[in-house]
Amino acid sequence: MKKRALCGALSAFLIVGSSMFCACTSNGDRSASANRKGSVFQRGLKPKPSIERHSSGARVNSAILSQSNRSNTRVVIDVADQRGYLLVNGKIAVETPVSTARPGKWTPRGSFSMSERVRSGKISTIYGVLMPYWMRLSGSAYGVHAGHLPGYPASAGCIRLPASAAQVIYDNTSHGTRVNIYSSWSGV
Repeated sequence: MKKRALCGALSAFLIVGSSMFCACTSNGDRSASANRKGSVFQRGLKPKPSIERHSSGARVNSAILSQSNRSNTRVVIDVADQRGYLLVNGKIAVETPVSTARPGKWTPRGSFSMSERVRSGKISTIYGVLMPYWMRLSGSAYGVHAGHLPGYPASAGCIRLPASAAQVIYDNTSHGTRVNIYSSWSGV
């Protein structure tokens, strides 16, 4: 008996609910459904931007990165947080861990431009180590390049990036790209 009453109540609920739904558009006026376009119904179905996460801790937003060109792209390094960013139109396209100067060494602060770029084969004249994806800072001895990241400041002054992030940044920048290095960056 309880099952029959429950089935009856459920059926009545479905009938009332469907008649209410049909009543919204039964008068031939399609404005109710037309107003749903662009509303929460549509926005809820749009895919969220895909963030590519690398095992190195780097994150790449491909949608923002696809808008990159010579004039709207810059690199930001936050020494305090040991983070690097590739900004496109002021939005973060790449966020990555970095390793800057260890105690007793110095990573310069300020605004620079990429004055030399070497994809592979660059070797440190001081330490004799490979520095793939080398991006020199305004003709100085310092640069941004792929290297070992132990999780703390460990370089002789350059900015080390994980190889996967260094490649993405190298491929989406060019000679003259701005590089801003801050002791502490307050964000976009």
